[in-house]
Amino acid sequence: MSGSPIRRSDDLRGENRKRILETLRSQGACTPASLRDITGLSAASVSTLSSQLIDQGILRSEKDPESARKTGRGRPKTRLSLNSEAGFTITVNITIDHIEFQRVNYSGEVCQSRGVTLDSRALSTEQLFSTVIETIDSICSDEQKKRLFHIAVAFQGVTEHATGTLLWSPILQLQNVPLGQSLEQRYGVRVSVENDCQLMTEALSAKNQDTLGQSFATVLFSDGIGLGISLGGRPFSGIRSSALELGHMKFERNGALCRCGKLGCIEAYAANYGIERMAQGDSISDVPMGRVSAQALEALVERALAGDTPAVQAFAIAGAAVAEGLVNLFTLLDPMPVALIGHDDRAFDLMRGGIDSVFKQSLDDEISASRPLHYFNNEDELLEFGLIQSSLRNLDLLFSDPGVDIEAAS
Repeated sequence: MSGSPIRRSDDLRGENRKRILETLRSQGACTPASLRDITGLSAASVSTLSSQLIDQGILRSEKDPESARKTGRGRPKTRLSLNSEAGFTITVNITIDHIEFQRVNYSGEVCQSRGVTLDSRALSTEQLFSTVIETIDSICSDEQKKRLFHIAVAFQGVTEHATGTLLWSPILQLQNVPLGQSLEQRYGVRVSVENDCQLMTEALSAKNQDTLGQSFATVLFSDGIGLGISLGGRPFSGIRSSALELGHMKFERNGALCRCGKLGCIEAYAANYGIERMAQGDSISDVPMGRVSAQALEALVERALAGDTPAVQAFAIAGAAVAEGLVNLFTLLDPMPVALIGHDDRAFDLMRGGIDSVFKQSLDDEISASRPLHYFNNEDELLEFGLIQSSLRNLDLLFSDPGVDIEAAS
């Protein structure tokens, strides 16, 4: 029992350090007085903890000459900020036929990035590992690796929390790929592997809470159909895995061939390849092609806006397919706001008829009339923000440990 007070003291100190780091990350550079007001910590706690964090190279302290100039008297106030050189994180975004890498410093600035184009569905496990490792090594020197503390992976598919395993995705032929474990063993740092749409949901929760509230769903229209959910401001996922697979719920029994190999999935109608296949008049039994380019999708939108019947119908059916999935979601969790991302407003407007038709048939008039849908066109920005912030939160958690030695930890 003699050790319990010490552990509780360390826990409290660690929690207070974390509050300071999180505040500086969300608010930017702050004076000690501002930190006191925002965190609720005492002046003595802020002074003691910030001094420790500065000594450890995690924070920086600098004079703000503007403060003295504005008041015309006294010495400039001290401002505290995150030390960009305290450490680095690597982000890896795995999508169909493309992997994007970034090296990000502790302040959240992207220092270097590199993209790799490949045939994702033809990759072997060894090829995937070697591509990821070789590219990380190319953007992170041996000296920089001494300050590498975390790797964050975004994956367009189902992931496992505990092990960082890529369980399944239509963008890969591979299943149960232990990417997280492999990277942890090679670089000796913690690796997080998360579903891409859930990361966008976290970004929307941080940036658009006034519009969406704390409980909402995110639907991503892309090479597949992604789903993310925020409940009470917290991300929702399965017990073991990311789990949320709206795109592979059934829309039509024995219907269109999905990239997963099954028939009638929502994705087979609402993903980019499904819209293109229907608009082009191809058989719904045809094997889905690879990535649909932004230019090709733009051309389909233009055709629909010009009144081309197959294109108009393709977007309407896509909207109806996703709406059926949302009705099932609302049945389980109650109606909630929905963020639609991945297309521009024109494409979503083309889907609106199909969505409204299903909502009117399946939901109460009041819910249907409220139209709880919100469009967001910046999916790349949202994913980058969510991925970087997720990784930096892991660094904040590591650096909140009072006993951390960032030289030894690296």
